[in-house]
Amino acid sequence: MSKELVVVEATKDDNGAYVKPVRSTEKPENIAFFPNASEPYVVHITGYDAGDSIPDGKYYAAFYDPETQKFLGQFIAVPGFTVAGESTPANVKVTPTEVGGDVSTGDESTAQTSNASSTADTASTTGK
Repeated sequence: MSKELVVVEATKDDNGAYVKPVRSTEKPENIAFFPNASEPYVVHITGYDAGDSIPDGKYYAAFYDPETQKFLGQFIAVPGFTVAGESTPANVKVTPTEVGGDVSTGDESTAQTSNASSTADTASTTGK
């Protein structure tokens, strides 16, 4: 039997609370993150921008046997964390309007530490 550490994203109940996965009902396709082949006990959670906060229990870690495609032992909640770095607007532009200006950014963060894509963000200004 071989085993590796995997991470599963928790579902939410009707009240919006994260629910601990159950080994007997979890399926391999529910695995959100796998380890690198050279480090079977290290999983990199990716897809977030610098400064994003991930709450306690959004993810659960467990051992998994890829040969039998079965989870081993119990799922343990991954403690919450904040992605390293600082989210800073870049490419700030202003488009004058009749009553002020529209401020926009070409991308949302200049200090990204993940592989997440950036999205444009626009905000209108009002008053002084």
